Amino acid sequence: MPKRNDDALDELERNFVIRVIEKFSKQRSDKLENQSKDFARFLGMIKTETIMGEQDRRYVTLTRLVKILAKMPETIREFLPHSTVSALVKMTNFNMTIDIALIEYLVRTVEHSERTYIKLLDFSENSREISCMNLETYIKNEYIPTMVEEVENAEYYAAFAAGIIFFILGARKKELISIQDLLASTLLLCLEDCIQAENGGFPLPAVDIFTVKAFRETICEFRDLDTDRNGVLSPQELLRFRGGLFNEVFIERIFQISQTYENCIDFKGFVDLVCAVDFRHTRASAKYHFEAFDLQDDGLLDGKEIRTMTILQAYVTQTEEPLNFDPDVIDCEMRDLLQLTKPITPSEFADSKIGHLFSGFVSNFRDMQKYEAREQ
Repeated sequence: MPKRNDDALDELERNFVIRVIEKFSKQRSDKLENQSKDFARFLGMIKTETIMGEQDRRYVTLTRLVKILAKMPETIREFLPHSTVSALVKMTNFNMTIDIALIEYLVRTVEHSERTYIKLLDFSENSREISCMNLETYIKNEYIPTMVEEVENAEYYAAFAAGIIFFILGARKKELISIQDLLASTLLLCLEDCIQAENGGFPLPAVDIFTVKAFRETICEFRDLDTDRNGVLSPQELLRFRGGLFNEVFIERIFQISQTYENCIDFKGFVDLVCAVDFRHTRASAKYHFEAFDLQDDGLLDGKEIRTMTILQAYVTQTEEPLNFDPDVIDCEMRDLLQLTKPITPSEFADSKIGHLFSGFVSNFRDMQKYEAREQ
């Protein structure tokens, strides 16, 4: 038996995968085109049954919607199963009707997901996942050329946007994210909305985290901290972050929970920190802060760690007048807020409704001041 040529086999497998993906993409494209026509007809029929409400809101009754769906192709009926319709009725909460804007947004997200999935296949590792590096390449190829206002550095903007996406999806330490999770999050749709709003001078969308303005603020903040202009931040440089109001131990922990380069963090690591601070109500931020507060790196947050972090706040800065507080009182108060009767896990911390409040209090002086002044 002749010896198997592994290189030839690998090449054969790669070519086979490419052919399958190309065929699959073509089938998806054809299906999407037909589906878009069905969606357009569906929305047109709904609009003929519109009931106007307050503030020019448009509604369709549940009865009318059911009758319209009965005339639609199976793909549209699958798009709006009973469970989804029931959820839309509850969200609208108005006389057994559905806000048409909700249906329109749902259609838009589905069509966007289908179109984007086809494009992402070329950047996918295995047609199911995509790496941060490939997502950056996708953003540079797909979105940056559509910007009317040219970004100063395309590489950094792509790293900024991809970094936010990986952070919010809880994958900042992972090499790959699921394409399904990426599309379900609608973050790429939010990215498109930001670009379209800035291109046309329209009001920014509710989720405006991907704007050129937000990027410039972040990179300017990074460069301002980078005093030696070497493209990375040292612990000493990061101590000046947001006015130098974050305590030293928290800053030190950033370098212990992040990927570092000779004990420095790069722009991506800085974006993770900015996301953790600015999006403090998210589970991803709770996870980040938990890692920073878990001084023993044992996956549990206990009373000793809480006490250590709270005591530090009295000495966080020499430029601000320290607050007079009893560390024992603060320790007990924070433990009560977290309902801490035993060491808590990351998921318990993320589930806590006051986790974001705790995170701000024990990490930076400004949030502690706000908390202390709440009853004054």
